[in-house]
Amino acid sequence: MQGGEATHRMSSRILVFLVALVLVFAGCAGSAWRQARSEDTVAAYHGFLREYPDTTFSEEARARLELARVKQRPTRKAFEAFSEKYGNPELIEELRPHLEETYFGHARSLGTAAAYRDFLEDYSSGRFANRARGNAAYLEQSGYSGDVVALEDFVDEYPESDYSAEAARTVSAVAASRRTRFDRIGLVIDVDPGVPGGERVARVFRDRAVAAYSGTGLEVVALAGPEQASRVGVPAVLEIRHEETETSTELERGKVTEPGVLASTRVTLRRIDETVPIWTDTFAYHAPLSAKRADRSILFGPGSHSSYWAELDGEFFVPVARWSTQLTVREPWSLSKPAVAVEVVGGRAVVLFGDGDFEVLGLSDPAQPVRIGEYRRPRDLATFSGVAMDGAQVVVFGPEGAEVVLLAGEQTRRIAAFGRETIGSVSDVVRLGDAWLAATNRGLLRLGKTPADVRVLVPRPILGMARVSGDRVAFADGISLYTATRAQLENGRIGSELRMGRGFHPRNVRAHGDGTSAVVLGARDAVWVDLRGAKPRLRSRIGGNESGRVHDAAVVGGRLFLLGPRGLQVADRSGEKIVDSVDVETRSRIDVSGRHLVMIGERSLQVVDATPFLASGSAPAAR
Repeated sequence: MQGGEATHRMSSRILVFLVALVLVFAGCAGSAWRQARSEDTVAAYHGFLREYPDTTFSEEARARLELARVKQRPTRKAFEAFSEKYGNPELIEELRPHLEETYFGHARSLGTAAAYRDFLEDYSSGRFANRARGNAAYLEQSGYSGDVVALEDFVDEYPESDYSAEAARTVSAVAASRRTRFDRIGLVIDVDPGVPGGERVARVFRDRAVAAYSGTGLEVVALAGPEQASRVGVPAVLEIRHEETETSTELERGKVTEPGVLASTRVTLRRIDETVPIWTDTFAYHAPLSAKRADRSILFGPGSHSSYWAELDGEFFVPVARWSTQLTVREPWSLSKPAVAVEVVGGRAVVLFGDGDFEVLGLSDPAQPVRIGEYRRPRDLATFSGVAMDGAQVVVFGPEGAEVVLLAGEQTRRIAAFGRETIGSVSDVVRLGDAWLAATNRGLLRLGKTPADVRVLVPRPILGMARVSGDRVAFADGISLYTATRAQLENGRIGSELRMGRGFHPRNVRAHGDGTSAVVLGARDAVWVDLRGAKPRLRSRIGGNESGRVHDAAVVGGRLFLLGPRGLQVADRSGEKIVDSVDVETRSRIDVSGRHLVMIGERSLQVVDATPFLASGSAPAAR
C-alpha cells in the first residue's frame, strides 16, 4: 500500500508539474504571440515560429508570416498565391488594401473601361476609386470624341481622373484655335545684299510662299518689314531671311568639309501678338567655292535643284498655318534609345526599339506619359521595325520575322516566335478575329501557335496591311489595294480590288478610328481611300509636290494628317490641299489615340491634340 501510495503521489506531482509547465509554456507562447502581433513584421513572426513551432498560434503565425511578406512586396502574383493557399477571408480582406495601388496600376496598364470597372468591384471606396470612375467614364465615351461641352462637364465631374488635365487643355486649345485664327498673312522677304542675284532669289521665295498659301483661304500681303504688319492690320507674318557666306575647311560630324559657300535660309511664321512662333526652321545648302558666281546665287547652281528646291526631298519648303497650331503640341517625352515604331490602343502606346525591346506608356495625360510596362528581348543580332498590340498580346516584327509577347506585369514573356526561315520578312501584322495575320515577302500569312501552324492565305509579296471596318483587312502588293474578310482569305478569295498601278507603287496602308477609310502611301504620293462600299473608292490624292516626302499618315475625325520631314501637315476636308502645319520634333511614325496623334522621332515621343483641327472649320477668323 505504502509503495502504491508513494507511486501515486509521485505521479500526481509529475502531472501537476507538467500541467504547470504547459501553462507556463502556453503563457510564454501567448505573450510571445501578442508581441509578434503587435510588431506585425516578417522578422517577428519568423522569430516566434523558431521558438514556438507547434502551438495553437503556429498555423496563424505561418499565415501571417506570408501575409507580411506580401505586404512588403504587394504583387498580383503574390496576392493570388496567398489567397489560393490560405483562403482565409479575414486575412484576404486585411491584405486587399495593400494591393489597391498595384491593381490600379494593372488597370492602367490595360487601359480599358472594363479594366477600371473590374478594379472598382474590389475597391469601390478606396483612395483610387474616384480616379478609376473618371477613367472608366472617359473611355466608355471614347474620350468624348472632341465634344468640347462634354469635355468641360467631364473636368468638373471627375477632377481626379487621369484624363482630366488633358481634357482641360483640349477645351483651352479649341478656344485658342478660334481666338488666334487669321485670314491675312504678311510676307517679308529679306535677302542679304551680298547675295549674287538677290532679286531672283527673293522672287522665287515669294512665288513659293504664294503657291503654298493658295487655296487655304488666306490673303498674302507683301510687307517691307515685320514692323509694318500692325499698321496694315495683318495679324501674322511669314518671314524668309536668306544669306550666303564663304566657309573654310571644317570638321563636321566626323567629315572634313572643303572651303565653299553656305546658303542659309531662316523661315519664321508667327502671330505678331505672340512671342512663341507658330513655326521656325533653318534650311541650308553648301556648295564648293568653284560654284560661286558674281551674278548668280548658289541656289541656282549645279545640284541645287535636287538638294534644295526639289518638291519631294528638297531642303526648302514654306510652312502653312492659319492659327497658332503650336498650342496643340505637348512636350516631347525622351526615350531610352532610338525608336522605330509605335502602336496605340486606348490610352496605351507601345514604343518599339530596333533590337526588339519595347516600352508601354500610359497616355492619359499626354504632357506626362507614364511608363507602365516594358519588355527586354534576349540579346542577339536580330532587328525589328514594327509593332502591333491586341489586349495583352504584343507582336514585334521586321526583317527577322515576328515574335509574340504576353504582357503580364512582372511575368511578361515571349510566347511564340516565327523566324525569317519560316515566314520571311514582315512588313505589317494585324489581329483579325482570334488570329494574327502577317504581311510578308512570302505572302499574306495566318500565324498559329507554332511555326508549324502558319498558313499562306495570299501567295504573293504583300507590302502593307491594315485592319478596316467589317472584320476586313486592306492590303497592298505594290500594284493594287485589296480588301477581304478573314473568311474570304481562308477560302482563297479576295473581296475587292482598287488598281493603283506600278507608277504609284502602293506600299504602306494606314487605317485608324472606325476603319471606314485608309491612307495608302506610294512612292511619291498619298491617297485617301473610302472603304465604306463594297469596293474601295479613291477619295483624294495629295502629291509629293504638295506635301513633300511622307513617312506616315493618319485619319482622325474625317481629317487627313501627314507626317514627314516637313512636320505634321493637315489637309483640308477634301483631303486635297495642305492647309495647316504643326512644328513637331517627332517626324518618323504616327498612330492615333482617340482625338490625339501620337508620334515618334529618333529618341522621343510626342502627342498632338487633333481636336482644334476638327473643330476649326466653323471658327471665325481673327483680324
